Amino acid sequence: MPGSRSDGMWWRIALLAVGTFAIGTDGFIVAGVLQDISRQLDVSVAAAGQLVTVFAAIYAISSPVVASLTASLPRRRLLLVALSVFVVGNGVAAWAESYTMLMVGRIVAAMASAAYTPCASVSAAILAGPAHRGRALSVVMGGITVATIVGVPIGTWLGEAGGFRAAFWLVTALGVAALAGLALWLPELPAPPAVTLRERVRSLRLPQVPGTLVVTTLAMTAGFTVYTYIGPLLAETMHAEGRTLSLVLCAFGIAGTVGNGLSGWLADRWGATRTVAASLIVVIGILALFPSLATTLPGTLLGVAIWNSAGWLLLPAQQHRLLSTAPQVGQILVSLNASALYLGIGMAGLLGGWVIQIWNARALGPVAAWVAALALIVHVLNARDRR
Repeated sequence: MPGSRSDGMWWRIALLAVGTFAIGTDGFIVAGVLQDISRQLDVSVAAAGQLVTVFAAIYAISSPVVASLTASLPRRRLLLVALSVFVVGNGVAAWAESYTMLMVGRIVAAMASAAYTPCASVSAAILAGPAHRGRALSVVMGGITVATIVGVPIGTWLGEAGGFRAAFWLVTALGVAALAGLALWLPELPAPPAVTLRERVRSLRLPQVPGTLVVTTLAMTAGFTVYTYIGPLLAETMHAEGRTLSLVLCAFGIAGTVGNGLSGWLADRWGATRTVAASLIVVIGILALFPSLATTLPGTLLGVAIWNSAGWLLLPAQQHRLLSTAPQVGQILVSLNASALYLGIGMAGLLGGWVIQIWNARALGPVAAWVAALALIVHVLNARDRR
């Protein structure tokens, strides 16, 4: 029956989102335990922030390489292997007694995340078909936003109570749970279409692809310049401690989930190009004002609600644009977008650390707003070329 088929489709897509929930918790957890890592491993806050930069750089480099090397592998097998490696990497981070050991764990986890996330997104798009592609991508990306509501605040609270290692043990456990769920209930997926090396190289030269990837990179740089160092920023503006930071990160995640869900609906009905533009316009304004808003808890909560609900409109819409450009090389394009995303996160770790060292944490918002403005300019020019 059509109804049962639809229910089964969304259940399978939800299983894929369980994995992105674990990966999302891992990707964002460092921001919540940044200061504890600095204290326990005797490194500066800026040095601890480079854990985000290295994770992002490894992800950015690994994603297209892994997508190319594993293009002919069964999707289910690739997803399970990636999650297994992810569990190992976070186990190493949880055992870490030194900055170097923690860095090694983050590198392993980054490579596994680079293999899983694009494959999960493309698998969801295949299951859903063109008519529901935007919403399917929103569900998979929704695993990441739900992680910011549940996983990251709990991890931050655990880090406050038991140190950063407790937070990474939580991520390890989430990875094991996701792996078990997929192993038990995810069926075999249709084999991906064959993609020649020439088609992969050609995908990089498609007219809209470079501009779209640049927009993703700049938008992520803008948002994560503030997010990565939100602990030091709130400590400076309102003397926030662990419990307050957990509450703010939870609000951040709730707003992101709302924006992520709305993005799929807008991309299917309003158009991905307009959705991206709306996201960037709102983000520019709120990042510029955020240090002023963040002097009180209500102001901070209002700021993160507007910021992240608008910010999470962008990613599913960007994936929609790429998959619409060339569906036959969809996994390659989605992996490139994931690389652009994590390249932006890596650049944000460097930029934010530099801003704190040169000026202070309050300058993070205005600097990030200028980066978001540059992303909007590139997006508008790219959209004109498409027309």
